[in-house]
Amino acid sequence: MDSYVVGWDGGGTKTALQARSLDGKVLLNSESLGLNYNSYSEDELKKTVHTLISMMDNLPGGLKACRMLCISTAGLSNPKAVEFFNNNIRNEGLTCDIRIFGDYEGALYGALGKPEGVVLVSGTGSVCFGRNESGHSYRAGGWGHIIDDEGSGYAIGRDILSAAVKSYDKRIPKSILYDLVMEKLQGNSVEDIIQYIYKPSTGKKEIAAFAPLLIKAAERKDRQAVEIEEKAALALTNLAIPVIKELDMENSEIAFTGGILTNFESIYMKVKNRLLKIYPQLKIIKAKYDSVSGITLMALELLKRRGDNHGGYVG
Repeated sequence: MDSYVVGWDGGGTKTALQARSLDGKVLLNSESLGLNYNSYSEDELKKTVHTLISMMDNLPGGLKACRMLCISTAGLSNPKAVEFFNNNIRNEGLTCDIRIFGDYEGALYGALGKPEGVVLVSGTGSVCFGRNESGHSYRAGGWGHIIDDEGSGYAIGRDILSAAVKSYDKRIPKSILYDLVMEKLQGNSVEDIIQYIYKPSTGKKEIAAFAPLLIKAAERKDRQAVEIEEKAALALTNLAIPVIKELDMENSEIAFTGGILTNFESIYMKVKNRLLKIYPQLKIIKAKYDSVSGITLMALELLKRRGDNHGGYVG
């Protein structure tokens, strides 16, 4: 029977799954709905777990061939999350080792290809996480969209929508963001924005989907877009500073990941220049792998040195 390991990288909007053979060959890449315990009902999460386990069961050897499942997910600040996932995965018939980590763990390992360094993440949410060679770790941000996630796709999307209605009210100078939002919604009035925002099916993912409008508006030197860009860049810089400082990693590597830092060149450069001004010896690198590859490679490493849970929750 061919054995394999699996990684799940769960977020607020989707969960990526990757399976690798024990020699590191990728056997499967797939995805399902989000896995954040704080964003979905338990019934919804049970369905997602069932879908992911079914994908694994379709691999050669089925569930019996799985040697290790590592999960990297948002929402572990809720003490019920780990027990919930362990119980429901076991109920699906998986008997191998299960290790559960915060989503930033997979991001760090994926970005640097090792467990040491710093990763700054800005996707739908935002967080910075680091671990030094002594094994000490520190995290800043990632406390959810209601009170945090500054500099994220959600925060940018929210600020765009806020600027659009304020522009309509003439509380701020006229902004092209209003026209861009109306175009995206195919709306005719400001009421269309409000109806969209507050309908039950509009969540973090849908608000974050407005973030790309910032690029078009900033290219046209729209004042509100430039201010939103500056706000996001400052917020992301302020996420990284305490992590670097607390871990004495002024000379370390830091990788930028997530859709905002990957696709928004202006924000990327603003954060990079600000950090290098404070920490000239900092090495800003491109991510080596994505987060799901990171958590799957962690599963391979943990299997090789079974018994060391590397900070994760053992199931």
